[in-house]
Amino acid sequence: MIKKNIKKLLNALGFDLIRYDKEIQNLSFDQIIKKKLIKRNPIIFDVGANEGQSIKKYLNILKNPIIHSFEPVSSAFNIMSERFSGNKKIYLNNFALGKKKEKKIINITKKTENSSFYKINQNTDWLKKRSKQYRTDQKNYSKEKELVSLITLDQYCKKRNIDRIDLLKIDTQGHELEVLHGAKTLIQQNKIGIIISEVMFDNVYDKQTNIYDIEKKLLKYNFRFVGINLMNNNLFSGLLFAADVMYFNKKYYNI
Repeated sequence: MIKKNIKKLLNALGFDLIRYDKEIQNLSFDQIIKKKLIKRNPIIFDVGANEGQSIKKYLNILKNPIIHSFEPVSSAFNIMSERFSGNKKIYLNNFALGKKKEKKIINITKKTENSSFYKINQNTDWLKKRSKQYRTDQKNYSKEKELVSLITLDQYCKKRNIDRIDLLKIDTQGHELEVLHGAKTLIQQNKIGIIISEVMFDNVYDKQTNIYDIEKKLLKYNFRFVGINLMNNNLFSGLLFAADVMYFNKKYYNI
């Protein structure tokens, strides 16, 4: 009777009472990485490192990781360098990764982690909110430009004699597929254990990577889609409708 009354009260407040199933584990990506990547000195590639947010996270959850970070925007790279340049197991690279060696213009935004090789579409709900948040107008949210260098992931690893990447994280604001194109040899030869990539479902930029592109690229080379972390679950809230997707290489993991 007491349980029934509590349930009615919760329902009236817009909640529901359900039985907790101990067999169901709602694991975060960080928990999955910590649970599965248990070796010492795993090799982590942090592509789109911004100011080093992911570096700090991986140092906390992994056993003495060796981290290669890539950030082309000089202002963000300088902050990251101040924080981590004293760590000999962290390699900080002030350039981007792509499908070929070249130089490109990157559009720098007020919030530098939104900077992209692609232009931001005007008059979207996302841009209206971001511009207001940073006290500027939509046209000036992305105003600065910077000429940056790019090389491929294959070229980088060949030059440094790196023959395996345990975790490749890509967060490059629509440029993710280009990074994967530049890792063609590593992917085909099963030299990458885990890949986490951002995908977008809305029109923040004039070009973005979608989940179909990632699937087409990875599934034929022993990768299996194992998880999704939604940043927002719909298109209509005015926030970024995007997600991080996680793939495991079946050559390394029994899945």
